Amino acid sequence: MCGLPGYTPYELIDIVFDNGIVTVIEPQVLDRPRRFSKNELIVIILGLRILSEIHSASIINTEKIEKLITKISALVPTYTSRVSTNINSEFMSDLNRAINHSLKLEIEYTSVSKDEATRRNLLPIELYMLNGSLYLRAIDLDISAERVFRTDLIRINKVGEITNVQINSEQSEKLQISLEVSKSRRIFMERNSSIIQTVKETKNGFKVEVSVSNLQWLKRCILSNSPGIKVIAPAELALEIKQNANAILALYRS
Repeated sequence: MCGLPGYTPYELIDIVFDNGIVTVIEPQVLDRPRRFSKNELIVIILGLRILSEIHSASIINTEKIEKLITKISALVPTYTSRVSTNINSEFMSDLNRAINHSLKLEIEYTSVSKDEATRRNLLPIELYMLNGSLYLRAIDLDISAERVFRTDLIRINKVGEITNVQINSEQSEKLQISLEVSKSRRIFMERNSSIIQTVKETKNGFKVEVSVSNLQWLKRCILSNSPGIKVIAPAELALEIKQNANAILALYRS
C-alpha cells in the first residue's frame, strides 16, 4: 500500500492480514491514529444508523452500534441532528422489506435537477453509500429500466405486492460519453464518481469518460454547468446540447 505523499512504489507501507488482524510492518505516516474529517465522520454515523436499522431485531448489536454512534457524534455535535433526520426507522424498514422480498414500491421522488416531484413505481434492488449520501438502485417499472435514487429525496407512499419485471435493454443500455470538465467544475466528478470510467488531466481541466443510462439527466447536468462542462463525443450529443443552450438563451432575449 502506498504511504507517504508521492504515493509511488518507493513509499510503500508493508501491511499483513492474518485471521482478521492487521499488522503494519512499516507504519510511516500511520504511526498514530488517523483523524477523520467532519464529512468522513458524518458518513460513518450515517452508515452506523443504517446498520442499526438492519439489526433492529438484535438488541445486543443495536446497543453496541448506538454506543458507537454516541461516541462518534460527540466529535461533530453540530451535524448530528442533520444526520439523524436522514434516517427514519419506518422508512428504512419499508426499504429493506421491499428489497428482501422483491416488493413493489410506490414513491414520490423530488428531482433536484428538474425541481419537481414525480410519482414512481419501483422494484428496489439495493442500497449503497456514495459521497456521503445513501442511494437506492431500483428498476423503474413504468419504463422497465434501472435507475438510481437518493433516499433523502424519496417519500414512500405504499409498499405493494411481490413483483417480477423484465428490464428494457434499450432503456438500460449504458452510453459512453466523453466530456471536458473545467477545474472549476471538479465537484461534478466528485458527486458522480459512480458513472465515471476514466479521468485524464488536461491543460484546460479534465477529459472524463462517463457511462450513463439516463441521457436526459446528463443533458440537464451539462446545461446547468455550462460552460464548465462540454461534450467531446459523440458529436450528435454535443450539437443537441448546443442547440438546447441557444434555445434557452433565446428565451431570455425574447
